[in-house]
Amino acid sequence: MEISIKNYIEEKIPELSGRLYPVFTTDLDNVSVVYTFTPISGGHVKQSQLELKIIFADYDICKEYEEKIKVLLDMEEDQPFVVYGGVRFYSSLAGGGTIFNDGCQMFEDTLYFIIDWRKRNE
Repeated sequence: MEISIKNYIEEKIPELSGRLYPVFTTDLDNVSVVYTFTPISGGHVKQSQLELKIIFADYDICKEYEEKIKVLLDMEEDQPFVVYGGVRFYSSLAGGGTIFNDGCQMFEDTLYFIIDWRKRNE
């Protein structure tokens, strides 16, 4: 599921292709998006939390990518599940915020999404 959703983001927002990293990044010269999946519940339709951190020195660019990601992943209630790779999923925004990291002198714009998903019958 994680790889399918990562690939979906990279396909739909091509400028992020190769810029999504699991857990952390060491590339601070370009925009990086760090992702973490956390399981919430199991069953036929599972639920996971996706945390995305947009990391870059320019606040305005972070906010531009935030908007692109929200348009892609903050789905309307009546919108059908997305079928991509080996999963069907539906996601909605659950929170977020921006901080300035003094250590690396970068903004970290965090978004949280709740994803309802299940493996696709193939």
